[in-house]
Amino acid sequence: MAMLFHGNCSRHVSSDNCTSTPEISIEVLFLVVVLTGSTIGNVLVLLVVRQSRRNEWTTNYFVTSLAVSNLSSPFLCVLWTIFWIVSGRWIFGDLTCKITFFFHFLNAGVSAGLLACISLDRFYVVVHPLSFKMTRAQTKELITFVWVFMICATAPALYFFNVESPQSIQICTTDFSVTEWQVFIILFFFIPFGFPLFTTLGLYSRIVYAILMRNRQARNLTNDFRRQANRVPKSKIKVLRMLMIQWLCFVGCWLPFLIYQVILSLGLINFNMGSYISMLFLSYTNSGLNALIYSLFNGDFRRGCKRVFCKPDSSQAYRLTTLPSRKNRITPADQEFSSGEHDFAEMRLPELKPFKHHSLNGTADKIVHQAWVNNSTARRALTEIS
Repeated sequence: MAMLFHGNCSRHVSSDNCTSTPEISIEVLFLVVVLTGSTIGNVLVLLVVRQSRRNEWTTNYFVTSLAVSNLSSPFLCVLWTIFWIVSGRWIFGDLTCKITFFFHFLNAGVSAGLLACISLDRFYVVVHPLSFKMTRAQTKELITFVWVFMICATAPALYFFNVESPQSIQICTTDFSVTEWQVFIILFFFIPFGFPLFTTLGLYSRIVYAILMRNRQARNLTNDFRRQANRVPKSKIKVLRMLMIQWLCFVGCWLPFLIYQVILSLGLINFNMGSYISMLFLSYTNSGLNALIYSLFNGDFRRGCKRVFCKPDSSQAYRLTTLPSRKNRITPADQEFSSGEHDFAEMRLPELKPFKHHSLNGTADKIVHQAWVNNSTARRALTEIS
């Protein structure tokens, strides 16, 4: 870490002689945006999943656990980094230094493991929809295993990181030349991070291949019913596309930081403060991207956000559906079947619970139901007369 500062003024970290460079202002602004976006986004994911009618589905368990993991980054990592950049030194002591980088590496490992679990769930839903279905008990056991394993794998970070004082300035760092650290970072890169990474890549490749083959076989069928039955529903493809984009964003944010850590530990490059901060900030960014991805690619999540922030109109609470299996069934108005494929076995991301009416004595419910009954009676009478 001898090359941490250059001269009397670091353009990336504040100091007594240099406290207001443009780079420092941009870094602080960026971290504040990441802190705010990560907090609001992940809390919003938790609220939407909690209000979901499908909050007991396996995918939502993984999404909830992933949001909890990402919530550790803004408060236990980003916030302390802001103080470090502004003050120019680490002012919170050894314990905070150890906790910060422990949770930083833990977030990387847990996120990689949970994304691999999501890809495994998608694999069975798309490739083997009838042979196996992951139960809620199995899902909870898998999530528990991921957390326990990653905590054990990341625990050595509590030993390696300390507050040091090169050039009389306190910083939170580790000695990259120590053999134990080199062994730790290489093992972390290949096992807690790399193994789930390559597993997810293999599962998504297999899923894409299965979708292409099934849709190609469906096009060759002459019977319309069999063609529709063999084709992979569009709803599953949309969810899969969103999850693959989420995984690619995770890889893009974390892989450069960990590769830089490995190369730096092996002594292949010299430490550069600007590169180190850039990689660190890029890894912080991932904690706030999931909610953005859900809002862009999942209509159910957008409707869930509206339900969280906006009080729904009771007059639009229910509508009559035309499902052939259940006539005269009253269901939530915001449940859409845009593609005409009623794929009830699909485990999608959050959808909405029917909200409760707050009218006195259920008056609004009675009015809506009576209007529907009168309309149906009048329509039946006109049909008999004609």
